[in-house]
Amino acid sequence: MARRPGRRRGIWAIALLVLGVALAAGPYAYMFGRFAPVKQSGESMLPTVPVGEVLAMERNPGEVRHGDVITYDPADWGLDGPFIGRVVALGGDHISYAVGDRTLTLNGKPLDEPYVRDGDPGAGGVGFAVSVPQGRMFVLGDNRGNSADSRFHEETPAGTLPVSAVTGIDAGLHEAAPLVIALGLISLAGTGLLLAGLGLGIASLVARRRRPAEVQGPVWGATRVDAP
Repeated sequence: MARRPGRRRGIWAIALLVLGVALAAGPYAYMFGRFAPVKQSGESMLPTVPVGEVLAMERNPGEVRHGDVITYDPADWGLDGPFIGRVVALGGDHISYAVGDRTLTLNGKPLDEPYVRDGDPGAGGVGFAVSVPQGRMFVLGDNRGNSADSRFHEETPAGTLPVSAVTGIDAGLHEAAPLVIALGLISLAGTGLLLAGLGLGIASLVARRRRPAEVQGPVWGATRVDAP
């Protein structure tokens, strides 16, 4: 049986197209499946998170740790979220600030906070002393002079929120992050395979539309008639 013109190229084209789609789209599916983009609309996290910046927040955060930048649901405060803030204390901690002090105090020790705006962790002039209940957290903004955070919500236990209110943790992704670079290279390779598959597919179609060359020589079943 004669092989159809371009058949092999057609098979390779399909294989490359399928693989190309998987590699080109896979990184995007992974990113949107694992991370949620959240845009900062206010000044509460300056200078760490500028107004308008979009953070990649991990959708299913594991353990919440001191210093994590999080998105959280402020429903316990009677507000609609999500908000972005920083966890400064967790269940079992004692966090305090006396107006005029240079730092907050966490479990009796000065809390080093190089991220706060203007190096002033007490901006806003609100003193507090909170023993955080188990399973809860004390959340502050990095711009202490313009952040409606745990200091201003005494309607809940000492202004704390349940850890379950966390909806995402900042993954720290940026253009130079190894994960972003790796996923970008994979997607680029997939795009290359897509182009190669498309080229082979076009070549296969062209080959199939060409007419086969005329057969030269005797035809089976023909009867030879000699001239008289």
